[in-house]
Amino acid sequence: MERLPEELIAYIFDYVQTAHALSAAMVVNHRWYMYGARNLHSRLVLNLGIDLAIDSPNVVISLMKRLISPTLSTAHLIRHLDIFGIVNAEVQALIINVLRHATTLRSLNIHALNVCRDVSPFPTEVFSSMCRLPNLVALNIALVPRSLPSLHTSQLHALRVQEPVDHATLCRLTDLATGFSRSIRSLELAISVDGPGTAVEEMVFLASALAHAPLRALSVQFVLPHAGLMSWGDFEVCASICLVWDGRCSVTSQDAISQMGPALRGLFHLRVLSIVIRPDPIMTTINSAILGSGDSQRESQTRRLAERLIADHQLDLLTRLELRWHGWKVEDGQLVALPRSELLRLPQSWIYEQYGQCSGALR
Repeated sequence: MERLPEELIAYIFDYVQTAHALSAAMVVNHRWYMYGARNLHSRLVLNLGIDLAIDSPNVVISLMKRLISPTLSTAHLIRHLDIFGIVNAEVQALIINVLRHATTLRSLNIHALNVCRDVSPFPTEVFSSMCRLPNLVALNIALVPRSLPSLHTSQLHALRVQEPVDHATLCRLTDLATGFSRSIRSLELAISVDGPGTAVEEMVFLASALAHAPLRALSVQFVLPHAGLMSWGDFEVCASICLVWDGRCSVTSQDAISQMGPALRGLFHLRVLSIVIRPDPIMTTINSAILGSGDSQRESQTRRLAERLIADHQLDLLTRLELRWHGWKVEDGQLVALPRSELLRLPQSWIYEQYGQCSGALR
């Protein structure tokens, strides 16, 4: 067994995929351990409980220690890392240490990782370590830290930020000097707004800032400070535009989606689009056997708005479109409804995982 050439061992392990088989093979010797870890540790999901201590015999803590041990270190083999849970200061330090060794990491999902009250905010601590991750191309986080531009943002292909950002943060994120706006292919943001007019302004700004990006997927959630600020009518017909003609101002009304349309048309590579207002605009329905259930009526109205967005602004290259709580695939010019469980607005959704690393559609 010891005489087997490295190339043959590597070839054999390419056919060993199940966790049970890999774990069994890894106890044979050190060489087999490393080959098994290459497959088993390529994608890791760490689910951490609030009561975990650094000296805990818990299997997740043991694994994290083994990832950075002097003799069995395999953190450099991790390509995709998801971390969830609530951690204390000691476990947070262990996570940061793992990231320092994960030099070939491609994607990092920490949007659901939280710290105890007595611990400094996790993103501030971790991003200094992440600056050492030159291969990182996809990031799913809760907040945008101040140190984000110091990352290799020119290499980021996919970014999701769960918590709302203000306009200043949006400007900092899309600053041309960072290189971000020339590399990003999939962007999912929540943006704070105070009304439909501000939502239009932010979309126009964002589309302009990303006009030269190879952007293929855009998901934006406009977050209002409280419910009741926007009805469905406000969303569909919400703002007045002053058109200057021969020195005179003519006022006309356009819906928010129509105002966003021209800016979106400038994103030539766009294939996936999701636009959401939170809290959702209330849509009035009536009891009618002919019109169907309330949900059916809401889907029908939203579908008409989606069809108008595509038709009026020549967005016929879109393959997926989502508005409010409804989404569709575009197949042969027809909108085919998506299950709500697959909508991009959901916290657990991430375009990079749905498209990027599976089909290569966003690369």
